Amino acid sequence: MTETELYSLETGRSVERCVSEPSEGPDRPPKSFLDARGRYLQLSVGHGLSDETYDALVELYDAFDPSDRAHGLPPLGTGNIRDWLDNLRPGLHVVARHDGRVVGHAVLMEVRDDDAHELAIFLLGNYHHARIGTRLLERFCWEAGRYGIPAITLYVEASNRPALNLYRSMGFSGEYVGHGELEMRREL
Repeated sequence: MTETELYSLETGRSVERCVSEPSEGPDRPPKSFLDARGRYLQLSVGHGLSDETYDALVELYDAFDPSDRAHGLPPLGTGNIRDWLDNLRPGLHVVARHDGRVVGHAVLMEVRDDDAHELAIFLLGNYHHARIGTRLLERFCWEAGRYGIPAITLYVEASNRPALNLYRSMGFSGEYVGHGELEMRREL
């Protein structure tokens, strides 16, 4: 919201009024949306993590079902989760909240040996298959392009058909790298 000062012909005084700014440009994905199940979610984007978001992510990852973990991530145990998040803290983050609770997280980290940045996306199990991952990925690709990041890579298990379909629909292509996983990449 912006405050706009207007001059009233009736009273001869200046009047302040709040006017909604368009929250999204024509190419910018939304920061809030209804998922496929009708739940209202909000996305926040930023470099680094505030202490509040960090603590909410520890809670999120502590609640992760072991069957939803991929490539050993997120790690098990609060101490291991904190160590892992400490390493991710400087990255570009998108956090999805439903009713104020963090239910999804995506992080983009610079890869030392490549021009691409590596992406990881995590959602609580009861938020899968509701197009939330799609919204996170759309937002990330837009933000990465805005920050001048030339490419995004990610790893996905070859058996994870929903994720593979999502990544391919968003312009990622990949190759099998062994151990049942693909490395996928999208140029921005």
